Amino acid sequence: MVSRALPESPAKEWPATSARSGLVIPLAPQPSRFGRWMLARWVSLDAPITGRRVPGTLVVAFAALAVGVVVVIITTSSGLNLAYGDSQSHLTISRRIFDSKAPGFSQLGTVWLPVPSLVLVPFVTNLWLWSSGLGAGLLGLICLMGTATGVYRIAARIGLGRAGRIVGVLLIILNPSILYLYTTALTEPVLIVCMMACFAGLAHWVTSRRNLQAGEMMVFCGLPAAGATLSRYEGWVLVLAGTLLVIWVSWRKKRLWRYCVKMGLAFAALPGIAIAWWLIYNFTVYGNPLEFANGQYSASNLQKATADAGLLAYTHNAGLTLWTYDWSVLETAGLLTVVMGLLGAVALAYKRGLSNEALVVWIMGVAYVFSLVSLFLGQTHMNNDHSFPQNWWNSRYTLAVIPWLAVLGAVLVDAIRKTRVWMPALAIVGLALLVQTVWWIQDPSRSSVIAEADGYVQLKAASGATAAAAYLRDHYGGGDVLMDESAAGSALLPEIGIPLVDYYNRSTGDLFYQAIADPATHAKWVFVSTADAPELSETGVADLVYDAVKKDPTFATSYRVVFDQGSYRIYERIDS
Repeated sequence: MVSRALPESPAKEWPATSARSGLVIPLAPQPSRFGRWMLARWVSLDAPITGRRVPGTLVVAFAALAVGVVVVIITTSSGLNLAYGDSQSHLTISRRIFDSKAPGFSQLGTVWLPVPSLVLVPFVTNLWLWSSGLGAGLLGLICLMGTATGVYRIAARIGLGRAGRIVGVLLIILNPSILYLYTTALTEPVLIVCMMACFAGLAHWVTSRRNLQAGEMMVFCGLPAAGATLSRYEGWVLVLAGTLLVIWVSWRKKRLWRYCVKMGLAFAALPGIAIAWWLIYNFTVYGNPLEFANGQYSASNLQKATADAGLLAYTHNAGLTLWTYDWSVLETAGLLTVVMGLLGAVALAYKRGLSNEALVVWIMGVAYVFSLVSLFLGQTHMNNDHSFPQNWWNSRYTLAVIPWLAVLGAVLVDAIRKTRVWMPALAIVGLALLVQTVWWIQDPSRSSVIAEADGYVQLKAASGATAAAAYLRDHYGGGDVLMDESAAGSALLPEIGIPLVDYYNRSTGDLFYQAIADPATHAKWVFVSTADAPELSETGVADLVYDAVKKDPTFATSYRVVFDQGSYRIYERIDS
């Protein structure tokens, strides 16, 4: 067959002559330069993989960025990104490392693992980026791009076609729970992007025709796994599951125990060092290597009051644990995502069983298993509108499951694509995805994560927290502030928006207790929560400042009340 090049001008239709009839048949015009560029991007989404390069990755990254920017603008301008008290606490931890009366590395504390706080530091050096929460949104954009491209690269590595890859990505970047939380300073976005980087690295190692070296395993799999271990404790289970996967696949590849041990150690070395460092840090700073697990501010201690009140009904009850957690998964991931994930799991088991590629997908479910076990043992606390009690609490703990469901959904679509009825079946999937997206857009609070955020906004308004933060922000004219920001409901420092060096609070250590003992010589302002709850003192969430000043008979002669609404009161020193 002889081919001829067409002229490049898109403005003309060049005729072609039929050999049989002599008729002149006009050819379609060539696409414009932009059209050719778009076509090339479309083709890249189904292109074969060559080495480390996965064509289409940049397309997915920029699509996620475009969607993410819109969401960041919406949540930041509305203030919804600061709805969670934990989000404001994370912003504060990152900034107080360098902006505090007692700055330093120990400001990381022990309540949360350090990586999310450390990577947020560059984004909160500017006071406005910190107080508005936009700094967290900028970091979240990077995490969203990494999560979406991670799903895409895993789908591509295990051999899924364009349709499956695209649907997997859409299940991420059209999910309101993911989109919202990635605009906040909560720890899930950093955990998930580290986990996805690790899974993508494992997918590369498992499917590569080239024998990847132990050093490559450490960099592309072990390093992101180490990041996950120091982001949330789901990462610790990831290390265990990932090490077992590497040993198993290594045995299948070479049948040599020496090779299995070498590759297993290459994967686990950096995460193991990270965990050891965390234990040493806790011992050095707090004198207890397990301070994070059993200390004053540990999750188990903070939940003691809840457990004693009998509000952890699912503890040691497998049925209630599954019921509670799975409802939260459904209300964060969406019905379509869950159904596609379940059917995709069936397709994966039927088509690939426990093949090397399938194993990578199966171990993505470690977050689901970890969360169930934690809930069953009473280590975590989660409620929804189908639990006891019925309220929104910690639904975000299910977010690490969504990328797994997205990859399983991609597996399902790829299986459908290979059937005879693929066109109408894929059309139904596309329509269902559109309907779910429109349903969410009409009322984003149908996502339990956003419903919980809305509840916090209303609670803060009703309790007076929002008004108190606004008053101090608007009337602050200098001087130090005595405030127990660790008290329940008082994680408001970004909302107030003044430099942290102007505060005496628990993070300043002995300086805080010196200020409590003699407020008038230390602070111009005293900010307290009057929601007195003596039974909370043992768990560390009672307002220590209020407990002190209400017992001090001289306090009223030195300060006057300038704000009193709901559960919050602000005092200003009289001589000022």
